[in-house]
Amino acid sequence: MDARFRKDYPGEFVITNSRWAGGKREETREWIANPIENHHISGRAACLGHTAERQYFDYTRLQHHRGGLLGSKKLQTYGVGDVALEMRLDFAVETRRDNLAQLVESGYAKDNIVYTDARNCIANPGEFYLIPHRPKFLDLVMLMYLAAFDGHQEIFMLGYHRDTEAGHPGWINQVCDVMRSYPGTQFTFAGVPSNVPDVWLDLPNARAINYPDFIGYCDI
Repeated sequence: MDARFRKDYPGEFVITNSRWAGGKREETREWIANPIENHHISGRAACLGHTAERQYFDYTRLQHHRGGLLGSKKLQTYGVGDVALEMRLDFAVETRRDNLAQLVESGYAKDNIVYTDARNCIANPGEFYLIPHRPKFLDLVMLMYLAAFDGHQEIFMLGYHRDTEAGHPGWINQVCDVMRSYPGTQFTFAGVPSNVPDVWLDLPNARAINYPDFIGYCDI
């Protein structure tokens, strides 16, 4: 995957309908402009990939995180739909229809940014935001991609370790793909350092810290 950034993203075409006619495939496309300008002060983001991490660190505290003097350490939050059901995020990512329905019914999607794929955007006009370029990643990996896409220089991952139930064994390699694609971004895995896959930490732009150090470093 090539590194791409929001500052260079005007939008993209999505296929709204396709059919076969006369032995040829015909497609109807619609231009979706980029509706978001992400202005951040600190260049820092936190990716919340799993609700199970709350037993070790109450990540809902990040909803009101101020980030020290003049917000110099403030974290923008990116989280999966399960986390969005517990707290307000700056950006949520969800592609499962059941969870998207809950986010709509609760009113969350009306007042907050929820990213999903083109199919869900078409099925729910005006409710969600299109994932730019839609790389083939699982939702918790998509968080990392979006944070890097938005230009953050330091990205902290919570809920990313050997025991994470991601739903697909290939997710560990997907994480590597993101980090390799954005070599100028520092990726930090917060939690138990010994539980972080070695294949991640072998990359020069990855490191692991425990939660007390994360809390101190980000002034939480």
